[in-house]
Amino acid sequence: MAHYIISYDLHKDRNYEPVWALLQSWGCVRLLESVWLGSLTGGAGAIRKAVSDAMDADDSVAVIELKPGSEWAALRARELGTDWLTQNIQSYR
Repeated sequence: MAHYIISYDLHKDRNYEPVWALLQSWGCVRLLESVWLGSLTGGAGAIRKAVSDAMDADDSVAVIELKPGSEWAALRARELGTDWLTQNIQSYR
């Protein structure tokens, strides 16, 4: 299982519920409004495909793998997200 940042921009319709439901079903947590973190299988391309299937055709998504020990810093981010980073990556609050 690898650790990922999943970020998206919903453009015209902004129907967030299908995207949120999918990410929550995977056990992902929100770091910022449209930035989620998760420990997932399947690779970045497969994750991107699944998220894009829950979006409209004009929306954008990026999936980036995080490695344990990577540096991170956050300011006024959601506590669940920073807790996830502390547990899975490294503490740099």
